[in-house]
Amino acid sequence: MFLILFKLISSIPLFILRFFSNFLAFWLLITNSQQKNTTQQNLKHIGLQNKISLTTSLIFSSETFFEYPFLWGRPNNFKKLVECSVKEPFQNSSKPKLIFTLHMGCVDAMLFFVSSMVDNLNIIFTPAKNKSLDTAIKKIRERRGAKLHPANPRGMNAFLKSFIKKENIIIATDLVPHNTGKYSTFFGKECFSIDLIEKLSKKGTHDLYFAYFSKGTQKKYKLNIESVENFISTDEMNKHFERAIRINPEMYGWEYKKFRKLPGSKTNIY
Repeated sequence: MFLILFKLISSIPLFILRFFSNFLAFWLLITNSQQKNTTQQNLKHIGLQNKISLTTSLIFSSETFFEYPFLWGRPNNFKKLVECSVKEPFQNSSKPKLIFTLHMGCVDAMLFFVSSMVDNLNIIFTPAKNKSLDTAIKKIRERRGAKLHPANPRGMNAFLKSFIKKENIIIATDLVPHNTGKYSTFFGKECFSIDLIEKLSKKGTHDLYFAYFSKGTQKKYKLNIESVENFISTDEMNKHFERAIRINPEMYGWEYKKFRKLPGSKTNIY
């Protein structure tokens, strides 16, 4: 069922999917949706409400929503979405790679692109609530040679074993951790942050990279991959995120509840 739906969506031209995205964004805007309210609160909290319009952010998020099944139906569709800033970003890397990224645009487009360049890539993911959907998506994502580990204790244990075995790693570390983490700042505001990159980069066993999307010139996304000096603190990681977001703030997933675990009596801003 899901695979048939993915195949149908993947055959639709991108300009038509973007037409649908405008309708979805309009619906999110007029129905006082959770996506609209969370985006509005996030932008106001960090002082970016005058830098990016709510409508622009919702349109971009809606486009991203359709891009996932566009890729799941035909994984090679990532080539229609992504260009890279350099031809061989890892050619000087002798160690295994530890790559951290954030939710700017369609993350699967990035994962499929990086999987085409890097062997034995390990990825942390959040399972879908629907078991059939989760199984279908996992098989598609692993078809390009990557190994997926769910963001739960068992999955993290397998993930850390892969790290110890010096395999390649990519992690989106901008979301709020479920359990362990540390308080850091994001656009000058305190937030609970994933500190896994800080812990792993201390080991010195992997070359460290920051990967993020910006606007492409010929395709929608340009993949930027920057080498980072080991090691990196969680504060420094968030500074990398801020820098990337300031370039194209509408591309970030502002519908995520970034400030839902705050210290003290006020537990969140939502």
